[in-house]
Amino acid sequence: MEVIVSHMNLDFDGLACLLAAKKLHPNATVALTDTQHKTVQSFLAIYRDQLNFSSYEQVKWSDLQTLILVDVASLKRTGIADRSLPKTFHTIIYDHHPQKAGDLTEGERYIEDVGAAITLMTELLLDRSIMISPFEATLFGLGLYTDTGNFTYPQVTARDLHVAAILKERGMDVTLIEHFAYEILSTEDKKLFQVLLTNGEEHSYSGVHIFITSYEQSAYQAGLATLTRRLLEATDSDAVLSIVKMKEHVYVVGRASSNRINFRSMMESLGGGGHDQAASATMKKSDLKSVVNQVNEKIHTIIKPAITAAEIMASPVKFVSPDDKIEDVLEQMFQFGHTGFPVLDENEQLVGVISRRDVDKATHHGLGHAPVKGYMSTQPVTLPPEASLEEIQATMMKHNVGRIPIIDNEKMVGILSRTDVIEQLHKQTVRDNDQPSSNSEMVSRMKALLPPSTFELLEKTGLIADKYKLNVYLIGGIVRDLLLNRQNEDIDLVVEGDGVEFAKKLASELGGEIKAHDAFGTATWTTSTSIKVDVVTCRTEYYEAPGLLPIVRASNIREDLRRRDFTINTMALRINKQYFGDILDYFQGQVDIKKKKIRILHNLSFIEDPTRIFRGVRFALRFSYQFADQTNRLAKDAAPMLKHISALRLHRELELLMAEGQLVEGMKMLDQLHVWVSLFEVKPTLKTWKHLNQMINAKLTDSFYFLTILLYGSKKWKDKLTPYALTAKQSKLVQQLVQITTIDLKDNDMLSKLHTSLFSFLDETIFLYALLDEKEYLLKYLQKRKEITLFLTGNDLIKIGMKPGPVFSTILHQLMCLQLDEHIRTKEEAINWLKNQRG
Repeated sequence: MEVIVSHMNLDFDGLACLLAAKKLHPNATVALTDTQHKTVQSFLAIYRDQLNFSSYEQVKWSDLQTLILVDVASLKRTGIADRSLPKTFHTIIYDHHPQKAGDLTEGERYIEDVGAAITLMTELLLDRSIMISPFEATLFGLGLYTDTGNFTYPQVTARDLHVAAILKERGMDVTLIEHFAYEILSTEDKKLFQVLLTNGEEHSYSGVHIFITSYEQSAYQAGLATLTRRLLEATDSDAVLSIVKMKEHVYVVGRASSNRINFRSMMESLGGGGHDQAASATMKKSDLKSVVNQVNEKIHTIIKPAITAAEIMASPVKFVSPDDKIEDVLEQMFQFGHTGFPVLDENEQLVGVISRRDVDKATHHGLGHAPVKGYMSTQPVTLPPEASLEEIQATMMKHNVGRIPIIDNEKMVGILSRTDVIEQLHKQTVRDNDQPSSNSEMVSRMKALLPPSTFELLEKTGLIADKYKLNVYLIGGIVRDLLLNRQNEDIDLVVEGDGVEFAKKLASELGGEIKAHDAFGTATWTTSTSIKVDVVTCRTEYYEAPGLLPIVRASNIREDLRRRDFTINTMALRINKQYFGDILDYFQGQVDIKKKKIRILHNLSFIEDPTRIFRGVRFALRFSYQFADQTNRLAKDAAPMLKHISALRLHRELELLMAEGQLVEGMKMLDQLHVWVSLFEVKPTLKTWKHLNQMINAKLTDSFYFLTILLYGSKKWKDKLTPYALTAKQSKLVQQLVQITTIDLKDNDMLSKLHTSLFSFLDETIFLYALLDEKEYLLKYLQKRKEITLFLTGNDLIKIGMKPGPVFSTILHQLMCLQLDEHIRTKEEAINWLKNQRG
């Protein structure tokens, strides 16, 4: 016998899953617990006949062969008496809660990290093409909406929203959902709510406000979770803990609106479970005071450490002086993409803040020559480094400011912008199971993927950075590849400070040699064990014109990462001892890695450096990624800017594609991005791709040949191709391609005749012409020409008494023609022929 069950205090998610499981296992019996949420009781009072569920008492548990658990993984939480179950039975679990002590670990397990268990079960029904009626869609929707808080809880995923859309298509009645989802409190509920509100006290722990309330009553009353949620709304606290004894048991329910709260570990220690911000426990036959004491003792375990200004601020800070001209400040805003600057006096004391709005007003009135001090705000709002993220948010909202200088000992040590806060809030809400959840997990990846000597070197480098109070980060492709579990041994370090000086300190303490590039703030350190490490000063950059090299200035890690090309390359890994393994991901690079997307950082990225289009194509092909929609559009729009790049750079980009083994696919993708139309007004055809493959198979890998195949035969192809001929051989090839078209060549010509016309032509010229004009006979001639070794050389002619001169070339040419036509097959025949020629 198969039986389907859910948890006690049954909610709509559990009820919906019971129905879904019945559709997946039509021969099973659904057993309904008699402890249910009040809203579920109200629903069943009307719709029980449509569900045809049994009570626990109606099930003959001794005949059980398979137990199917939905929205629960603990046998204890189902309320089934252990003594009534057989000793052995098979289990199938459909759940979405994190695993905890006491959960069943054997049998079939379908456990997914989604907002509601019904999401998982609906997906299974859809995968198996099982029909869903409008009534079923509505009940499934009730489970989905109530368990995700109308899709507002942190555990909500895109899968939940997708399933909701499908259920709507299947006839889900949202009016009915609204009717049952929001519970109208009964008189008893209102009384208990008022008591809990009166009894409770709000406590502040590390900047988090937690409302804790307790009460004892003789009768059991369902719906404590609903009342706790209402208390959270009424008190405007970050979290609420309700501790209520009913009859012999104490019920503990936690609800939170802050990501800094995680109830799970505490509730599990009390024998319960749930999600980070929604969890509960039942302490059977317990004393209220004892449970309250336990909760108070464990309260510190539910609070995550505060994120402080010191952790997320930008430092060092770009600033301007009171006497700087408005027009100069405007230029700096353009260069660095900032919308404001702090103003520091000659003693580096903060005296004001000037915003883009202030600058625009002055400029509008023709006062670009005026000093900053006349337009800056002179009473800036500041915070200390230890200010929490919550305090930062509150300060920005209270004073309506977009940036806050961070002051320590009367010195400005950093600055925070709205963008910093938004990025941090976004980071807290993004959950990604495919990426490292902690720095310890990242450290494990580093140990697995890096040579031991490299890992040890990074640890020592972090310690030296700590010694000199410098922040140092591992950056570039190696961080991306660590996240992708790919090996990469290119070590690039960036320092918030002087990169060259830090490299010298590393060499001094760990040995090795330094090659410094002071003008660029970079150095290459070759260790005593021959490991090469590039050490770079944190920089920011801007472009004065498209296609030109950028102008670079010293900056901080955020600005340094902001100047990079694509989000998947913008991550940094900190190697200072305290933070070793921490990932900085300001631009959601990990999200794009999971989505397999190539995304640029800002809209002008391709305009500033059009070769990023080629680089993006290489990454897309290397990792089997796709351009994000906006990135794809911007690449197409920027393709005409490639006319500004040099011929040498274009050759280099094609060579890099060839090195990746992706030339043809790369050129196809570039065609889709309108690159070839923009550069040369040419549209490749199927023959183009065929000829490129033939060229590669022939191991002719000069990038100039690829351009020749692309352009040959198009309008004014010679004029388009000539600027890209950078060597004498390439120029000669263009001239010969033009010349060869004027020669009267026929496919029935003897090889000797062809050779007489083509002996002075490059092999590459003949090969390209034969491919492009599809002259198979020329390929045969070329192959034969390459294979033949002349039976006689100049030395042979001298040995028989001939004097060197122009006649040598004539004789050897004639011999080549005879060998091509196979009139001479041996050296002996060649000597006899020569003797006859001399008479």
